Amino acid sequence: MGGPGLSLALVVAAAGYGARLDSGLPKQYVPLLGIPMLQRTLSTLGSCSEVDALAVVVNFPDVEYCINEIAMERIGKVALVTAGGDERPLSVKRGLLALAEAGSWDLVGVHDGARPLVTCDAIGRAVAALAADPTLDGAVLAIPSVDTVKIVDEGGLIRSTPDRRNLWRAQTPQIFRWQALMDAYRVSDEALADATDDAALVEARGGRVAVVEGSPENFKITDRVDLRLAEQILAERRW
Repeated sequence: MGGPGLSLALVVAAAGYGARLDSGLPKQYVPLLGIPMLQRTLSTLGSCSEVDALAVVVNFPDVEYCINEIAMERIGKVALVTAGGDERPLSVKRGLLALAEAGSWDLVGVHDGARPLVTCDAIGRAVAALAADPTLDGAVLAIPSVDTVKIVDEGGLIRSTPDRRNLWRAQTPQIFRWQALMDAYRVSDEALADATDDAALVEARGGRVAVVEGSPENFKITDRVDLRLAEQILAERRW
């Protein structure tokens, strides 16, 4: 059961096509050292003692294929595979609704299918943060920004430079109390269209969300540079 007595279900967002990778197929199926990216992600999540159930959200034409592949590879803890929407937040919403029909858990989180280098230790730290502080509505893996960030206008002119010490780069999974995330997604599809971050939806409702330090290796694969780096890390891990 999800860490310190808290059960945890994760929605794995793996719909979309990843055009920037230019691989000729959806990036979640691009092989990393011979194994599809999504398979690596699910295998890792399924091996974590903190995780009790996985809901996988993929493109509609891929649902049956993924169900068969998951069964063939014996990837544990996958409770369901469902079709996503046109945008990530719509896919997550569909995953949450499908999870709600399957049961309920103390915690629910969202993880990108294109972050195959996540570790169980990192997930455990996020769950432990929520167990330690019952006033928190969520815990987000993140890393401190090593770059200076500029706020620019539409013309490209710099308007301000935030203090880098206060800037963190959000990762996934982002983990929340079950009801907090379900309530945050209980809005119209139109209202979700521009959401790029699950925590922002909870924050908008007044929720308290903390960052938990993650790892620079838990990056989202978006282009061929990321792909090469991921394979190098996997080779070093002998995975």
